[in-house]
Amino acid sequence: MDPRCPLPFVVLAALLAPAGAACAATYHVSPAGADTNAGTPDGCFRSIGRAAEIMQPGDTCVVHAGTYRETVRPARSGSPGRPIRFEAAKGENVLITGADVVTGWSAHAGRIYKAAVTWEVDQLLVAGRMMTLARFPDAGRDPYKPNTIAMTADGTTVTADDARRGDDYWKGGTIWAMSRHNWVAGTAGITASRGAALTLDAKVPFWSKGPGRGYIEGVLAALDRPGEWCQLGEDVFLWPPGGADPQTLAVAGTRRRWAFDLSGRSHVEVAGFGIVAGGVNMDRAEHCLLDRCRLRLASFRRDIRGGFNRDRGMSIDSGGLGIVLGGRSNTVRDSVVAYCVGDGISVYGEDNRVLNCVVHDCNLSASDCAPVDVTGRGHAVVGCTIYNAGRSGLLHRKLRAGRIERNEIYSSGLMTCDLGATYTFTTDGEGTVIAYNRIRDTRCRTGIGIYIDNVSANHVIHHNLCYDNQDSGIRVNTPAKNILVYNNTLARNGNSISYWGSRGNKDMTGVVVLNNIFTDAVRFGADARVEHNFTGADPGFVDAAAGDFRLKEGSPCADAGTAVEGITDGHAGTAPDIGCFERGRPAWSAGSTLAKETWDDTGW
Repeated sequence: MDPRCPLPFVVLAALLAPAGAACAATYHVSPAGADTNAGTPDGCFRSIGRAAEIMQPGDTCVVHAGTYRETVRPARSGSPGRPIRFEAAKGENVLITGADVVTGWSAHAGRIYKAAVTWEVDQLLVAGRMMTLARFPDAGRDPYKPNTIAMTADGTTVTADDARRGDDYWKGGTIWAMSRHNWVAGTAGITASRGAALTLDAKVPFWSKGPGRGYIEGVLAALDRPGEWCQLGEDVFLWPPGGADPQTLAVAGTRRRWAFDLSGRSHVEVAGFGIVAGGVNMDRAEHCLLDRCRLRLASFRRDIRGGFNRDRGMSIDSGGLGIVLGGRSNTVRDSVVAYCVGDGISVYGEDNRVLNCVVHDCNLSASDCAPVDVTGRGHAVVGCTIYNAGRSGLLHRKLRAGRIERNEIYSSGLMTCDLGATYTFTTDGEGTVIAYNRIRDTRCRTGIGIYIDNVSANHVIHHNLCYDNQDSGIRVNTPAKNILVYNNTLARNGNSISYWGSRGNKDMTGVVVLNNIFTDAVRFGADARVEHNFTGADPGFVDAAAGDFRLKEGSPCADAGTAVEGITDGHAGTAPDIGCFERGRPAWSAGSTLAKETWDDTGW
């Protein structure tokens, strides 16, 4: 008899499993248990990690209601058909947190308290909400519109008249800033200060000279209002919100980077957990699954050293990435990821999937990150709702042979400019498909719906609805090759479709634009094939004011298109309709089917 399985489990496995199958054990974990127990329902383990140490392929760990302060790292992988599975008990609220309670508070000065800690704290939470790292000027109420001061950069020297103070007043702090172009922000440490001059330990990315704006954080002298905090050495300082005694508050400091570390593992499943102040690491993983989880504040560190297309803005260990979905054939599905300083879900490797997820309020750092950031080969992002992004909503730079389908993406560009709800640059998509997406309300003045930036090729863009984007519904910058744009509806944008090329470049070799509705200005480069499109103010929508862009009876776009194999197959009329919806066929839908009340909208 397998010594891991008590008799009832062995009997049940023998009855249910196919002949020759090994015994699979089920372990139980509860805050009321003990790791010296056997992990049975009436003798639970105390920690999930204890189960992770002993689980074999085919085993399941059922975790019961409570808060767990640990990083779960399986000791081994599962196998095909016999995954190692961690699941929250049905109907029970299970929370894994990367933060530990901070106690022992005493008065420091005025309304500021301090407490000793033994670890580096990247973020302080009170009742599960992020506090603001001491900042000058003060943060303001909208995290996407931080208060800033004028600054001028000259290499590693920055001059900020509003920050003029005595010698080394700002030493040890960090500058967050971006150039006047508002492309991307970055940080650098302050090694010395004198008057208005700040000496940095590195240049701020994409801002080495000229005017810009920014703020200073992490200096005790800037801790001057409720809800701010700072760490110096082994002391954490806090001005409690509401002026309360922190001994009466639930104060916790981030300590562990990961709630689940599946890096290098295969055939491991994680289902049904709430996770706060910690991420999930699937770097180099294979055939792993994250299912029905809710991640909040999964990334928190603001140290941004990369510029565009460099370490995707942040590295795996930086604390700036929420879910790391690397390796091969892994899936995140039916999950919510919210309030990340960098990427919400960072995808790379091969053949990974992000399915029916809600990802919102990410990239508060305004770096080269996004709620969903995809690079590599064969990935699919399907049926997701993505909103509130400091820069682009979905980055797919260097994505090859991928699929971006049936997503709803809105409210991108809340902090920067020159971006897209979907964005790629210098990428041969190798047939990457962008289809059946609803894309709207890209907020900045150069905010675009679907943005194929310079030196890109081989993308297929069809049946997308792009509206109310300030710059363009679709932009294809030159040189561009073999970009196929079919049956899209582009309405109420600054431009319907446009382009820009360096030094007057107009090369659109192999670009084909067919069966699209354009209600606004259009601009194309040279050699693009542009046919069977509708251009005009009244395409005959059912109710555009209410967001219904289907075609009504009598629309000039009905039966006015041309057949495109694999794109317009199964059309209802004598010819395909122009635009993204076909009359006589059910209208396609986009976005996650998760119930709205499951989205974590409690804020920072």
